[in-house]
Amino acid sequence: MALQTIPARRGAATIVRAGHKIKIINTHGNQVVDTWAFSLPSTSNIVASSFIEAPLYPNATPTSITQFSPASNIAAAIPEYMSMSHTRASKHKITPEVGDVLLSQKRAPMVKLVEDTSPGVHDTLISACDRWRYSELGVQGYHESCTDNCWDALLALSESVDAEVADALGGLQAKLGGRVPDPLNLFMNVPIYEGEGARRGLSFEAPVSKAGDYVVLEVMRDVVVVMSACPSDILNTNGHNPVDAHFQIVT
Repeated sequence: MALQTIPARRGAATIVRAGHKIKIINTHGNQVVDTWAFSLPSTSNIVASSFIEAPLYPNATPTSITQFSPASNIAAAIPEYMSMSHTRASKHKITPEVGDVLLSQKRAPMVKLVEDTSPGVHDTLISACDRWRYSELGVQGYHESCTDNCWDALLALSESVDAEVADALGGLQAKLGGRVPDPLNLFMNVPIYEGEGARRGLSFEAPVSKAGDYVVLEVMRDVVVVMSACPSDILNTNGHNPVDAHFQIVT
């Protein structure tokens, strides 16, 4: 695939098939790219990598299946998405490194970080910015956000694919209860520092990556990858200057 743009302050989404790779490029060096991966459901036109999908009843015994409540089964059946909190718990680390597999909320493989030309400073702690965050920071009126960019990018993608895939994408927001998962914040620099006693703090600093730095994610199953060129211009997250970034699918 040719080089594609993640417009400044906006988002982009693309389908990536199992075994393929996506290269996400910090074109200007100062831009954070919030990144999500959502599993594509199995349909007659989509060959999903079902062998790595998380089972609804893991390590089931003859009696354990009946012990789950209907309410918990409904929650357990929602589509899988790349989850930072579940990855942190399984990997015992805050920042992923080359060779690490990032997991879904059901602890199944989603993507593998296979290349990183940046200094490796990325964030898995901070939620996607949203309209309430900008209000908290003193913004009056409208401001773009990574949360809105995620849903807008998924909608735009659904309008450019076949009807069956579009239906699957169209129902994703409802199935997730309108919740945007915490993203993998590529190139985001959030140092953690020790305070008094048990207190730990964090700060929002400019990325330490340089122009042209990139990461490559190998996809472990059929997914939709969504990326947002973070529009934050209040804190130093993007060096106070949100700009575009780029991506490319690599077979």
